[in-house]
Amino acid sequence: MKKLICLLTILLLTQSISLAQGIKGKIEGRVIDDGTNMPLAGVNIIVKGTYMGAATDSEGRFTIANISPGQYDLEASIIGYKIQLKTGIKVNANETRTLNFELEESYLAFGQEIVVVGEKPLLEVDLTASEERLTSGDIDQKIVESVDDIIGQQAGVVKTGNEIHIRGGRADESLYVVDGISIKDPLSGYGNTLYINPDAIKELKVITGGFNAEYGQAMSGVIDVITKEGGDKYTGSFSVKTDNFGLGLIDHYDTQIYEFNVGGPGIVSGKLLPSIGIKLPGEFSFFLSGYGNMSDTYMPTASKLYPSRKGLDMFAPREENDWHILGKLTWKLNANQKLSISYDRSLNINQGFLRRYVISNDYFPYDFSKNLDNYPTFTTDAILGNLTWTHTLSPRTFYEITIGDFFNATNCAVQDKHWTEYEQRLDLYPINYIPDRNGNFIIQRGDGFYDHGDYGRWFDYFSDSWSFKGDITSQATDKHQLKSGIDVSYTEMQVIDIVDPWVDSEGGYGRSHDIYHVYSSGGALYAQDQIKYEGMIVNLGLRYDFWFPGKFVEDAINDPETIIISDEARRKFRDETFELFGMRGKGHLSPRVGISHPVTDRDVLYFHYGHFSQRPRGQYIYAKLKSTSPATYQLFGNPNLNPTTTVAYELGIKHKFNENLVAEFKAYYKDMFDYPSAENIEMENPRLGNISYLMYLNMDYARSKGIELRVKQRYAKYLTGTMNFTYAVSKGKSSTPNDNLLVQAGRISEKPLDENYLRWDKPIRLTLDLNFHVDEGEHFYLFGLRMPDKFGASMRFELESGMRYTRLLDVEKEIYDSANPYSELSDYWNQFDIRLYKYVDIRDVRLNFLVEIENLFDVKIPRFINPYTGQPYRPGDILVSRYTRDYNPEPNPIYDPSKYNWPRTVRFGMSVNF
Repeated sequence: MKKLICLLTILLLTQSISLAQGIKGKIEGRVIDDGTNMPLAGVNIIVKGTYMGAATDSEGRFTIANISPGQYDLEASIIGYKIQLKTGIKVNANETRTLNFELEESYLAFGQEIVVVGEKPLLEVDLTASEERLTSGDIDQKIVESVDDIIGQQAGVVKTGNEIHIRGGRADESLYVVDGISIKDPLSGYGNTLYINPDAIKELKVITGGFNAEYGQAMSGVIDVITKEGGDKYTGSFSVKTDNFGLGLIDHYDTQIYEFNVGGPGIVSGKLLPSIGIKLPGEFSFFLSGYGNMSDTYMPTASKLYPSRKGLDMFAPREENDWHILGKLTWKLNANQKLSISYDRSLNINQGFLRRYVISNDYFPYDFSKNLDNYPTFTTDAILGNLTWTHTLSPRTFYEITIGDFFNATNCAVQDKHWTEYEQRLDLYPINYIPDRNGNFIIQRGDGFYDHGDYGRWFDYFSDSWSFKGDITSQATDKHQLKSGIDVSYTEMQVIDIVDPWVDSEGGYGRSHDIYHVYSSGGALYAQDQIKYEGMIVNLGLRYDFWFPGKFVEDAINDPETIIISDEARRKFRDETFELFGMRGKGHLSPRVGISHPVTDRDVLYFHYGHFSQRPRGQYIYAKLKSTSPATYQLFGNPNLNPTTTVAYELGIKHKFNENLVAEFKAYYKDMFDYPSAENIEMENPRLGNISYLMYLNMDYARSKGIELRVKQRYAKYLTGTMNFTYAVSKGKSSTPNDNLLVQAGRISEKPLDENYLRWDKPIRLTLDLNFHVDEGEHFYLFGLRMPDKFGASMRFELESGMRYTRLLDVEKEIYDSANPYSELSDYWNQFDIRLYKYVDIRDVRLNFLVEIENLFDVKIPRFINPYTGQPYRPGDILVSRYTRDYNPEPNPIYDPSKYNWPRTVRFGMSVNF
């Protein structure tokens, strides 16, 4: 890999140096005030991505000489005015290009407003790490229905089943931020618990490399979402998409998707209140968005779902039901002050086939597929309330304060029963009478499918996190932009988890249970400095995260009846925590540095190094600390777990062939430490003697490395394309912290001692995105034929390595290659998606008609693999005895309806925009 990096770098630099030779050109011009037409002196003019630039004189004039022929982006900036970026400025050899700027005065702090004149630059030279920014226009061109769909299309991201992994990290290592508030679930660590539909997004930023000190509680990636807000004009849209027209011509899954968006000036403040003589200062605007996505999916369905509250029945007409509503009110008191209040809520009702929840569950419960009415309904309700105040203190400085409340609740229950109403699950039919050698009959029941009773899990969970975030940004000098802030949060969390409730046990909580109600708090302090000097950009940052696990943990530590905590463990807890206001806590310091600077006038080299950490999942801390569950195999939380840490390096080079063709090559390396792992603990208890149990300890580690190549091409004004290629390797001690628990339960033979491939590792990934668009009056010809205007198409092709699996060495004895887990790869797979649309304008209303086809060629993409053949399960495969035995068999995977991913899906839609 090192040789490949060096070779590509040399080729790019060689070409750039050769292009830089020859006769130079020059740019000169004048900068004036947009309102007064007066010249502006001292304006900085920078040729982006180079060391070249100039400052205007007293007449507002500037000259930049010795510029190699090509196309450039020029930026004009001065305190008190909006930054203006002019793109695609062509410079010819031995010629002088005249370029004038008209700058608009700004009441906001320097850098808050940037005006782009021309096409959006394909390459952003100011970034010091891997970051992709998507506007609402970019998202409109994609075939997506959720934020996770958008993230799954980015370079360095692997989507396996219901999980998203960024650059080899685990599924809980990403931070999701919505309008400045983290929506990371404190129990599971997942960040996608709030379902957001793409059309409600103003801008989405996906950071897969190093991120600045303002972001914390993440080790692999950051997904920063800014939702839309209203403007000074009334706008809106309504759309519907479906795969079922009732004609039976194509396969369908009873999918209906409805959405509306409306925004504009405030009606109450702008019209109603003034009509009765009340006039509030400033300007008001609102934005309201609603979304519903219902589908029976391509798998078997229950006859009815049972949400956790009776009033929610109307929101569960299908097997999979996703709902989202967003309301935002913005008040611009004056040019320097703005207040924004938003209410963001999502509701998901399903049986857990397509989403990852706080408790582990199979992708599809094949053994319950004949009795899905007795399989649990998952009801997830997520609510985000947000208040943001932005205040510009001077042309150089502004601050922002955000107060948020994120509530997240999940209920998992069969037919909304209380756990005391559960009936034991049984596999009773068919009944077989088998004669023995003595002429007697042996009765054998079952075929591997449960046909009586309920699934053995009742789960109820909620968390409520209040947060306060304040930061201040100041352009201290022309070269230094300082930003610092504080982030504090307070969380309430309750878990009730009952396994096999029908088992008669002491306390009446089934075979196993875990119940706790905890309060915790945490926060962070950070400071960062962006330094711009002669074309070089340096981001320096330092972040300190702190966390207090709460009174529940401290009571368990101080209680001598907590038998799983030894005296030595109690001493270690006190030695490794600090005390503040009577609470015990832990902290972690994370330094970060990123550098970006031009190598030539066409090449930018960047480097990032950083430490990133996140506090342990709640389930790793609190699980069973005070429960007296009678289960045979139990795994206890550890109140003294340390934060998990990543040390990451990234090196990249960006090359601009011309204004419409750019390439970016990058390499990264990550070390991930202190992963929780279930380890066996043996201790001597004065009352109980020698005891042994499993507890989470910071014992695992992993590493990930890879290279990524990105090429963007803009063909004239009709077609744009992006190609991403990734080669990556992710290895570690284990793919789950629960390996030793699985060993004790007999699910696996032993936990590997050596480093091995992680379950989600996929070495090769290639994607190609093409977007074609023809506006009104644009005459496009194809093979000599004039094509219609007002239409477009989006196409996506994806090629990816197959799934990793552990090879089955002996079918008869069912012996796996346990020394080399996940060492094998199944065959590559590919998928092609297409979206076609045609719009018609009727006065101020636009009608848009579209068709979306996912998996156009109906490729069968496996979700799990036969570990003996390395292929999907097929008729005729030799199976292990647990699938073929007469007594108590497991369901035959050959006929599992979920063994492949979604087949081809075709949706038709129409939208009205005004």
